[in-house]
Amino acid sequence: MATPLGYQALIDRFRLKVPEPLKVFGLSDKSGVMSTFTSADGSERVTLPKHRYSGNPDSIVDQLTFALKRETLNPTVLGALFEQGEAVYTVREWLRVSPSSAYARTAAFLAKWLNGVSFDFSVPPGAARVRILSDKQYVVGPSRSDTQFGVVNNLLGTRAFVPIVRRTERLNALLAENLSGKVTQAMAMIEPEVLARAVDYLYLAETRSTYGIEQEIPDNQRAAKFRRLLEEAGAPGRLTEEQLTDWQHQIVNPLTAEGGFRGGQNWLSRAGRLRNIADYIPPPPALVSSMMKGVAEVAAWGATNQVDPVVAASCASFGLVFVHPFYDGNGRLHRFLIHHVLRQSGFTPKGIVLPISARMLKNVARYSDLLKSYSRPRTALLDYRLDADSDTIHVRTGQPAWLYASFDATAICEFVLECCKQCVEQDLALEVRYLHAYDAAVARLETWLDLRQSKMANLVDIVVQGHGELSKRKRAHFAELTDEDVERAEKAIAEEFAHYLDAVQAAAPDN
Repeated sequence: MATPLGYQALIDRFRLKVPEPLKVFGLSDKSGVMSTFTSADGSERVTLPKHRYSGNPDSIVDQLTFALKRETLNPTVLGALFEQGEAVYTVREWLRVSPSSAYARTAAFLAKWLNGVSFDFSVPPGAARVRILSDKQYVVGPSRSDTQFGVVNNLLGTRAFVPIVRRTERLNALLAENLSGKVTQAMAMIEPEVLARAVDYLYLAETRSTYGIEQEIPDNQRAAKFRRLLEEAGAPGRLTEEQLTDWQHQIVNPLTAEGGFRGGQNWLSRAGRLRNIADYIPPPPALVSSMMKGVAEVAAWGATNQVDPVVAASCASFGLVFVHPFYDGNGRLHRFLIHHVLRQSGFTPKGIVLPISARMLKNVARYSDLLKSYSRPRTALLDYRLDADSDTIHVRTGQPAWLYASFDATAICEFVLECCKQCVEQDLALEVRYLHAYDAAVARLETWLDLRQSKMANLVDIVVQGHGELSKRKRAHFAELTDEDVERAEKAIAEEFAHYLDAVQAAAPDN
């Protein structure tokens, strides 16, 4: 049985009730080589041979040093840890004995920043400044100096909202692709008239998909309002409660429009017989304002390109849905926020929208898993009671700020970057190819087939959906056409759309 190291050792020692880290370390009592076991959920357990660790497993200082040196920074565990008097006392003594220690100063800074712990300390003259995060290992925020500890705070957020984004091989590869440049290049290569028609479709696809993710079919008025909101995305200015409330009014039923951030505890549960079980209990209302200010800060860094805009948009948008600042409309708002930050930053040109929700809808299982990766472990730690009618929730355990403030957003950022990449390289290209094929097919049909424009368009769409055939069920819609006419039309449409249909098949997820 391996002896816990780092965060896991501190969790066990102080019996901290926190979500389990994605990666935990242990120390074997035998020599050998390091081994890693990966579970089905992606979590990892790394076991080090006994000669690879020279510290004292019973030492808080040694375990903190291991965590800060070897493991992914975990503000959630540290926030819980620095509520413990013994841990804070140990850090104070550590500073007294080793005032120049980079790890001692880092631990003390984090205790102050996360928990408001005060220290009677000044960094010794000549001590090297310490960066909280390595920009080779993490996506970092703007540098902010802390003179007391000689620390450079480059965390990607605020005390109330601090996502962690690791620079994995996949993330670095996606960031290196210059997706913004590809968007601009793609726009420049499309004829203006075709581009205008393609963009019109992309707005429609994004509007339908953002409701489709929530299994809703909006009426024409609500769909039109959401499209107008998409068209206005990117307006200058920081996110504020007033701005977000105005957006919420534009996307929800007027009966559920709210005057500001929620003032009560909300929760999410599935429909049906299990409505007395909460799938997610968001932060209490007392934390909403400070967390949303943190979301706004990260969004602003992306809008001004101080942080990669897709990374910032991903963190801010998922942060919004995790905070759940309103009782209704949070999902649509969170997906809209991606467009808003990307437009503000210049990643997407004015008037252009990438159908990111449509991509999420095609990968809805993965999207759902990302949401659950935050909601499930936090809700599992809470003791609560729902009234029989599920109209009221009573949370019996504490909901500390550190439980909600931080999360590993790496997989989220990879997902949104992949969605953007597919939008640029597949969706836009497919729609342009569709329009070229459509124009060519209609031009051929109009030489011999006399149909009004709307019916001609309907015929082409139905045959394309049938992969070159007019289904028997839809045949009755074109009673004025003879069987010979239908066969001739099918042939013309199939020929003009051959390359488009091949591209659709090649882009399908199973290929």
